[in-house]
Amino acid sequence: MGGKRKGVLFTVLASLMFGVTPVFIKLVLEYTNIETANILLTAFASIFFLAYFAATKTTWHLLIIKSNWKAIGLMGLFDAAGSLLFAYGILVSGPTNASFVIQFTIVFSILFGVVFLAERMTKREFVGVLVALGGLFFLAYGNAEVELISTLAVLVAAVFFATVNMFSKFYVQNIPPFSLAAGRSFFIFIYLTIFALLFGRLELAVPPIAFGYAVLGSITGMIVSFILFYKALEVWEISKTATLRSMEPFLTAIFSFIILSLMPTANQFIGGLLIVLGVVVLSLTREKTGKPTEKKPTLAGTEIPSRMECLNNFQSIFTGKCDEQTSSHGN
Repeated sequence: MGGKRKGVLFTVLASLMFGVTPVFIKLVLEYTNIETANILLTAFASIFFLAYFAATKTTWHLLIIKSNWKAIGLMGLFDAAGSLLFAYGILVSGPTNASFVIQFTIVFSILFGVVFLAERMTKREFVGVLVALGGLFFLAYGNAEVELISTLAVLVAAVFFATVNMFSKFYVQNIPPFSLAAGRSFFIFIYLTIFALLFGRLELAVPPIAFGYAVLGSITGMIVSFILFYKALEVWEISKTATLRSMEPFLTAIFSFIILSLMPTANQFIGGLLIVLGVVVLSLTREKTGKPTEKKPTLAGTEIPSRMECLNNFQSIFTGKCDEQTSSHGN
């Protein structure tokens, strides 16, 4: 199978995982509150990462997280806040509406680049932003107060996630993807647990079925989807991957109908279609920009003595082929 076909296959499979995750979150929220639901999701993901590190003896991942804890911790803080608001949007207006609005993460990422990084916005990108804003109007126009409040909550979540994307351009270019995903999961779990304990929002009497849905949400949204997405990036351009991933809200709508019997409204369909169209325009326009210069992963300021393709190749990270070259630094 050629690189393009593999890229399409991995992206579609990743989108299926990302698309069904809001539905599992909605199911968890039927049995517990927002804070506890997010704690469960990140707890199971963190357990997976720790188990993987122990099983494969890749302790250098933990050392990289430790040496970059400030940057990863800051990103985790914004991720934690965004996760709570995104879950609130799912709870109030449903998975479909929240999934469409969270696409504004891409819009805000580009706007932040223009404002803070002195990047230029083309006419096509400006049109894409206007189209997405038009779609947002249709979504928020549905049920007045309820739709408006939940839409604003998810928009703020998109701002937080876009802030994480901006930070990643400065602080984490030298961190392997798997280490970054694990570190963010650890920090989100810590922040949410502290928040829930301080404000009395941690629920201990959670029914087993909620644990089951949380495990499924963690597997689809934080583990399998992550693996598939980075496998796609190995063989396909990131702009094309991002464009194809724009279908995720429609997949969420399909899963919501099949699993939750929630039929999308006309406003959600029209507004969602416009938002996705605007995001696709933005993604295709960004395809023309140059690729950033790659940097070698570092450990406490010292370059890890391994080939660039070793740490940047996601399959090598999972099969442990990097271990022999990094064991002297990571163990």
